[in-house]
Amino acid sequence: MKRIVILRCLRSNNVCTGAACMRAFNTKSGAFARYGEEPLELEAYWSCNGCGDCHFKYQEGIEEKLERIIRLKPDAVHVGVCVKQRTQDGQVVTCKKIEEIC
Repeated sequence: MKRIVILRCLRSNNVCTGAACMRAFNTKSGAFARYGEEPLELEAYWSCNGCGDCHFKYQEGIEEKLERIIRLKPDAVHVGVCVKQRTQDGQVVTCKKIEEIC
């Protein structure tokens, strides 16, 4: 059995229900298709502490989150598509805070 963790962007909290990630996990579609028939267990569904004008005042809390995730000993950490941001010139880039966490 593979132990899976999903990381998402705090900014997405305004509009995201987590349904797309959960559907992909439960149906083993998208990034989860790689596991085939292997059983999966979702260990955590967590978010970063934000960036820019969207963040918790307690940024150090991310270290505690990371320690807790590491203690879970997941086989994989999947990162939601919500971590992608479109720049003013139309490029799609990964959030720098998420890159730091990863």
